[in-house]
Amino acid sequence: MGNIVIILQLIPSIIASLKAIEDAIPGSGMGEQKLSAVRAMLEVIDGSISKLWPQISGVIGVLVTLFNNTGIFKKA
Repeated sequence: MGNIVIILQLIPSIIASLKAIEDAIPGSGMGEQKLSAVRAMLEVIDGSISKLWPQISGVIGVLVTLFNNTGIFKKA
């Protein structure tokens, strides 16, 4: 249950980092590099984040799909 709370608390920061990366590197076809950048940033901030990475990357996948489907992220 503690992981749920931690990940829910991270969502605003994850969204901000996703939008920042998408603004810096717009378009499709570079999803793996963008995901790696988010992971690297989170691990620089807190190295223990790696133990939660499977759940965090799943949340990122859900968010990216949502943003793509709603037009928040524009496909090039």
